[in-house]
Amino acid sequence: MEIVKQALAQYGATLTEASCIARSGKVNGVQAVIKGKRLRFEAGSGNLIASGPITTKFVESFVEKFWFWEKDASR
Repeated sequence: MEIVKQALAQYGATLTEASCIARSGKVNGVQAVIKGKRLRFEAGSGNLIASGPITTKFVESFVEKFWFWEKDASR
């Protein structure tokens, strides 16, 4: 999960202990899960939101398309 944490840090976001994405003090209920060689973003209900390779580019693409986040230039 270190790749996910590093990629999220560029957006001022983190992973909680339950692997949920949090930003600005708010946990949004989307969980990062690694299954096999795939990174999955799942809703709190376990429904798949996105799946892709375990790479920084995939995490960046997900948060930029799903939440329209932009990288924090100060990081």
